[in-house]
Amino acid sequence: MIGTLRTPGAMPSRSPRSLIHRSRRTSILGSPRALILILACALAPTVFAQGLRLARNLATEARAAANARVPLVIFFSQPDCDYCERARRDYLEPMVAQPGANAHFRLVEVDITSGAPLVGFDGRKLTQAFFARDQNVRIVPTLAFLGAQGESLAEPLVGLTVPDFYQSYIDRRIEQARARLAPRPAGS
Repeated sequence: MIGTLRTPGAMPSRSPRSLIHRSRRTSILGSPRALILILACALAPTVFAQGLRLARNLATEARAAANARVPLVIFFSQPDCDYCERARRDYLEPMVAQPGANAHFRLVEVDITSGAPLVGFDGRKLTQAFFARDQNVRIVPTLAFLGAQGESLAEPLVGLTVPDFYQSYIDRRIEQARARLAPRPAGS
């Protein structure tokens, strides 16, 4: 083979074109714009997929809701439930993400199949699955609209049967629950 004789330790020569290509690549990856893009891509799942808060202490959640004079909305779901995922993604997460949502309701999620610990309204330690059974939740998704003691303030919304009207069903029940929490005029 005819070629260039290389001596030990000698660097292979590079054409000017390969040097230009390499310097472009370095400048693109080292630029502030690229760093911002990389960080945005890395953080996007964290920022945009906040999701719903998993219930851990219903007594605390109910107190916070009562102090704000809003209902506690509990979203009962289970893994691998397409309707639950649709309710979460298309209706509940956008509602929670709206500025001022906490002025109208508080929302937490309970997985009806989970053995995760949960403190009940009365302070007892339960599991999420036990609490769901105790609330007679058998179909998911189900939304319950509750007061400070766990009392129902509006009819539960069971299933996702009519997607075109689901948001209005949620809104109506939140308003019904808020109306039941409204202070009554003195002397009545």
